[in-house]
Amino acid sequence: MRFVSRCLRALGRYRALACAAITAASLVGSMLLAPVASADSVSMATAVGYGGYYVADAWVPVHVVVRNEGPANMAKLVLRVGGPSIGDRRVTGVLTWPLWLPKDGDTSTFIDVPGSALAQGTALDLVVGGRVVTSSWLGGNSVSHVDLVGVVSDSSQATQFLAGTSADGTPVLPVALKAYDLPTSAQALANLSALVASVDELRALSAAQARALANWVAQGGLLIVTGTGDVPSEFGQLPISPGAYQVVNGDPLANFAGTGGGPGQIESTAGQAAAWARLWAGSNAEPLVASETFGRGQIWQTAFSPLDPDLLAWSGNAQMWTALFHDANLAQTADVAISGLLRPTGGLGLTSVGDALEPLRMPGLSTFALVLLAYLVAAGPVAFFVLRRVRRAALAWVVLPALSGLTTVGIFALGGSSRPAGLLMNGVGVMDLLGDGRAFEYGALAMMSPDSGDEILRLPAADDVLTLQSDTEPVANAQIEHGGGATRVSLADVPRWHVRYVFASGFDEAAGRIQCNFKEAYGLLFGTVTNETRMTLSDVAVVYDGMLVKLGTLAPGQTRSLNASQEVQTSSWISDYGLYNRQLTHGIGRTLGAYLSGLVAGWHAGSAEALVVATASRGLLELSAPSNQRAVASEKTLVLVREYAPVMPVVEAGS
Repeated sequence: MRFVSRCLRALGRYRALACAAITAASLVGSMLLAPVASADSVSMATAVGYGGYYVADAWVPVHVVVRNEGPANMAKLVLRVGGPSIGDRRVTGVLTWPLWLPKDGDTSTFIDVPGSALAQGTALDLVVGGRVVTSSWLGGNSVSHVDLVGVVSDSSQATQFLAGTSADGTPVLPVALKAYDLPTSAQALANLSALVASVDELRALSAAQARALANWVAQGGLLIVTGTGDVPSEFGQLPISPGAYQVVNGDPLANFAGTGGGPGQIESTAGQAAAWARLWAGSNAEPLVASETFGRGQIWQTAFSPLDPDLLAWSGNAQMWTALFHDANLAQTADVAISGLLRPTGGLGLTSVGDALEPLRMPGLSTFALVLLAYLVAAGPVAFFVLRRVRRAALAWVVLPALSGLTTVGIFALGGSSRPAGLLMNGVGVMDLLGDGRAFEYGALAMMSPDSGDEILRLPAADDVLTLQSDTEPVANAQIEHGGGATRVSLADVPRWHVRYVFASGFDEAAGRIQCNFKEAYGLLFGTVTNETRMTLSDVAVVYDGMLVKLGTLAPGQTRSLNASQEVQTSSWISDYGLYNRQLTHGIGRTLGAYLSGLVAGWHAGSAEALVVATASRGLLELSAPSNQRAVASEKTLVLVREYAPVMPVVEAGS
């Protein structure tokens, strides 16, 4: 009791101090009792790839669904990647994505993950308030030597019509996908060789999903639409217009499939084939299969459902779908823009640009020989003669060390004068123009500095980015943060003279185009080319049917006409273009020159489209310099720009 009474008297004397103590205790208690997300209130589920299948050398979609039973909170998804990539170049770093957790609700998002990270096994962490509240192991089945074909349907049995199907000898692996499983990234769709969806399923897609799917098709993808009707505006007008339900003769499908007998009567909802469409089976009044080009890709449409019982019972059903994939490959007029992007022999091969980083400009051996000769003369005959003349031989103990010191300082200063004054940067990239103002862009940036420090880059928000290294120095401090209107790349505490690589790829809605109007007559190519991009294009050339047309340099907005004097017959246009565009045979351009031959592997010389190719010294957002005000001693960039343009044949009157 005495102790309590003393405490009360003390509180009475120091009321201010007591109030402060009580307030502090209340604040601490409120902080301790504040609702914090826990593993019990937050759960996360992930779905990797397409039905668990994915391609290891591509960006793989991961569908993330988070259930939050607690208060609303801001979280982030964290993925640590690493492993071998190209020889001694290793992919490494931490990828993060912001995620808002609503109160007592679900949220879902799609993220793009490099397939190489999945092949080695990795976990996705959900971090709230700097603490990992839950993790999900990302596992799946990496596939190769098969064509992964997605079928959008709520039923897992919807893929049965593709049983036994192949695409030019490669087996087709069909996977059933619900509409909400389709990613919102065109790059992640590169896992698929084709996508099959009904008109109703396409209408069920979100705006972001439809836009990503349309972008993927425009870059060379194959979309097979079953049935007729209106689809999202991103896909334009389909090859077959909708019509009334009717039962039609399906035997024309036998000719298309190359089989003896047809399926008989099948259900159709077709109206007429569009004037611009290519009809493959049926007639204009009763079309069964038709297609159209969509950018670099194709949209094929069937007037019937692939699950029609009469079709499934038809013995030629597998041959019909095999013929469709075969003919779609033959109808491909331009190569796919995003195929094999993360393959060591593909887009990631551009990181070899780091091998051409500007070396130290050290003085030649002749300079050092002259310095050494001067020292020998000064420390030998000259010192001996002078000291003997003044009769102060004992000063040799001072003169000779002084000469040695001055020589050392001079050599050090000479070498220091050749040391770069800041960051050395080499960047090469590719801008694939789709002809409608959009482009798919990717590039590799190599950086090295004589000083240790941080590098911070701000890239477009929708870009997929990897950081790489070519030495054994740890780079766990490489972080790629998505969100906030940009993709922020942070390389912290980079050691001096160590090369770091940033490989980025993304879709540019406002890249512009090279407007072409080509016609062919009498074996010659005529027309005009207009540069409608934001870059000055150097060494512009048009390649078509064994011809190489040289157009020189085109400034933005400039137009140039083709004429016969500019045309050169060529049997190896890549070699001839390298002789014309010397940038691709010197310095950092050698990296692009070596990559070019593989880049156009899918384009055949007999194509009905011409290839327009050029280079630019800048203009690719993926090759942005660091934004943290570091001095740049050398910055070299080179961008390969290409676009495919149709060529209209001129038909002579009376022919």
